Amino acid sequence: MLSGALSFIEGSRTVTRRYDDAGIPHLDPDIVGFVVIESYTDALPLGDVRWHWQVEALDKLQPEIDQTEARARRELTAACKSLFSRFGN
Repeated sequence: MLSGALSFIEGSRTVTRRYDDAGIPHLDPDIVGFVVIESYTDALPLGDVRWHWQVEALDKLQPEIDQTEARARRELTAACKSLFSRFGN
């Protein structure tokens, strides 16, 4: 996410699927924001699922996706850095 290789929305989905396997408690302050973003964006089509959507529908949702991605970047950058410093190589 920090490098731009993965969007913050998609990264939130990944983190929420995996934090329990990593032994991180669900109320960990670095995790809560990811859970909020994932929950808030679970209906937004990202990744491969976009192939199943009509172009017009995607175009209509794109402003919301862009705004939410910007919000997620602002809200989760510090948490990403903290998790990396705690668990990264």
